[in-house]
Amino acid sequence: MSLKDRQAVVASARGERPFDLLIRNALLANVFTCELTSSDIGITCGRFAYVGPAGIDRLEGRRDVDATGLVAAPGLIDVHLHIESSMVTPARYAEGVLRHGTTTVIIDPHEIGNVMGKEGVRLMLEGSEGLPLRVLVAVPSCVPAVLGAETTGARFDPEDIAEMLAWPRVISVAEVMDFVGVSRGNERMLGIIEAGAKAGKTIQGHAPAVVGRTLQAYMAAGVENDHELRGGAEALEKLRLGLLPFVKLGSHSNHLPAVMPELLTAKHVDIALCTDDVAPGDLVNVGHMNRVVREVIKYGVEPARALRWASLIGATHYNLRDLGAIAPGRVADFTLYDGPESLRAVDVYVGGRQIVAGGALMRRIADPLAGRATANSVKLNPLTEDDFRLAAPIADGTVTANVMALQKNRTTKLETAEIPVRNGAVDLASLPEDICLIAVVPRHGQTHKPSLSLIRGTGLTVGAYGHTVAHDSHNLLVYGKNAADLLATCQRLQEIGGGFVLSRDGAMVEEVPLPLAGLMSYETVETMTAQATALNNAAYAMGIRPHATPPIVVGTGLALPVVPAVRITDLYPLMDVATQEPIPLFPDAA
Repeated sequence: MSLKDRQAVVASARGERPFDLLIRNALLANVFTCELTSSDIGITCGRFAYVGPAGIDRLEGRRDVDATGLVAAPGLIDVHLHIESSMVTPARYAEGVLRHGTTTVIIDPHEIGNVMGKEGVRLMLEGSEGLPLRVLVAVPSCVPAVLGAETTGARFDPEDIAEMLAWPRVISVAEVMDFVGVSRGNERMLGIIEAGAKAGKTIQGHAPAVVGRTLQAYMAAGVENDHELRGGAEALEKLRLGLLPFVKLGSHSNHLPAVMPELLTAKHVDIALCTDDVAPGDLVNVGHMNRVVREVIKYGVEPARALRWASLIGATHYNLRDLGAIAPGRVADFTLYDGPESLRAVDVYVGGRQIVAGGALMRRIADPLAGRATANSVKLNPLTEDDFRLAAPIADGTVTANVMALQKNRTTKLETAEIPVRNGAVDLASLPEDICLIAVVPRHGQTHKPSLSLIRGTGLTVGAYGHTVAHDSHNLLVYGKNAADLLATCQRLQEIGGGFVLSRDGAMVEEVPLPLAGLMSYETVETMTAQATALNNAAYAMGIRPHATPPIVVGTGLALPVVPAVRITDLYPLMDVATQEPIPLFPDAA
């Protein structure tokens, strides 16, 4: 804020200058005291200059808005998310979330970082420059997520992190996912945390089900928050130790039922809220951070308190002193909602400028990445059907195999199954109906062959399903019932530059192209919603069963070696996440 603007704000606060905008009779969500009070709000030069009881002072505004019956809340702050998960560019994402009252996001571009390295992080900064959505960046800490267990398109070491921390709008080190490495004192991981500490940045955590001495070691390294809570007792332990819980509800997972009831038994609870990953359909149909707040309220949390968790706590945690509350001197990011529990955004203001009116964007947001030519990032070695031949320890008959079993909540566990073998390889044509071959195909120019394993629980009964959205390495992940469709799916993904593909009997059934890094499209969230819906419907018809999430995202985490309990990577056909060690495919032959 310039000196001239500051003088104008102070003059308006004293009553010597009209406000640029005056909001009268709003039901103010006071995030300091967790009260709802009828209030007048004055704004000058993009800042709040006055907040007081409705009608107590004589006020004048160049523009006067009667907000009777509406709730005025600070602009919501999503403290941890990945824009890439919405499959659109930052500008198109901004259009999707601003209409719901989210005005600030702290993004972790580790998806594109794993594909394009530092160039990808720069791309997200360039693509979010000048948007009405306030986009702040956390530098990806784990590229790859677990060094030595997978290969990606890039590698970030402490010196790379230190470089990126000096870039504009960078405020944090992103989720430190290698909790095993950190708790064991791994030099690279501690060096990355040290780079963040030296730069005075917040250190994000990622420690699902980590408790006890391992948690103590993880926190001792300098981690400050965690969005991967799996239970109430775990959340309480972390809160009591000073690790700020980021309780999340996104398209991939909803931690509220497992966390909130027990967490709320503590005498004093201050947490932050986030989405992590939101599919385009949810942005269109159910909301963004306002949805998270609505769901929190269902656990008996008062609306103003839930809004505090979605604004002030995150702003304070990241030292964003100008944001997070409707209070004199702070930036005038705020939303007028239709009610304290329904929280449907009516009007949204960013820096005192109206962006949304009557629930709709006032104008299309220009995309800094529009028309930008990007190279096809899907670089596969030549493949044949033989690359999907899973060798067995016997020539013919039946063999006991370890199988990755997908659960309805998208976690996995290790199971065994009796698998048919023919001519020294798993007989795909005779596999049990609930088991498929799964492969991770290197797509960043690596020279090694696909990694092959078996998976139960997808529901797929025919054909194959593949995608280049495979957190966080984003190699190509494909599973299916026969080698021909597995091969055809991979080849089509390469042709379209990545995305999602369903194939059956050698023909493409449905696809969602994501030409930008194999992760994003230049289309709107509405267009991507229509494409995702068509793919989901086709997937259901091929047997993919309803899980906690729709088919387009249900398998995207199967190659992420930091989420319990068993995963597949391009280097490990089966991996124990807790020990970071490989698991033999055929236990009797090990």
